[in-house]
Amino acid sequence: MEEVRELKEVLEKVEAKILAAGKMYGAMNFVVWMNVMLLFYVLMGIFELPGWGIALYWMAGFGGAFWFTGKIWQRLAALMRASGKKGEVSTFGSILIFVSWILGATLGWILIPSTSIAVSEGARMAVGFLSFMTISIFGMWLVFARYGGIEREMVPAFLIPALGIPFAWGMSTGAMIWAGFVVALGFAVTIMWYLYSAFKAIG
Repeated sequence: MEEVRELKEVLEKVEAKILAAGKMYGAMNFVVWMNVMLLFYVLMGIFELPGWGIALYWMAGFGGAFWFTGKIWQRLAALMRASGKKGEVSTFGSILIFVSWILGATLGWILIPSTSIAVSEGARMAVGFLSFMTISIFGMWLVFARYGGIEREMVPAFLIPALGIPFAWGMSTGAMIWAGFVVALGFAVTIMWYLYSAFKAIG
């Protein structure tokens, strides 16, 4: 009986470490994306980037972020496989996540800015940006909830930008900068929650 109890304790510790590693992976994902976004704002304050320059930056940002988070995921997946757990993302789930980001980008960066909603062009861009983040991350959250489990920590990342949309709608100046802070706040709360969950798992 003593050996069984010790084995159970070891397995529980391994389970807790895997759970904590998963939460830290979630936090690092949002850290990477927040860095990409904040660097964009820093560069916009120094240089006057043309449209093609902005597109080029985000293409490079997306590529770099996906490469970095992919490397982290490989380590986490290896840890999960070593403990006998599934460490792969289904192809269909990955496609659904990609589709959610495409839908968010189409609505936020193309459709909304091309309309006459909101009080100014800056407000339209801000509403589009907040809508892009809300739809894309919400779609990703739904996929995780369906195929991997509900990630409550991710909720602030799409809920806070969603709550900011009505306020950005009526801003005549500074709307885009304000929207950036709103998204950063949502990401920061999500990161903090993920790290709290990681420490709680191993505490």
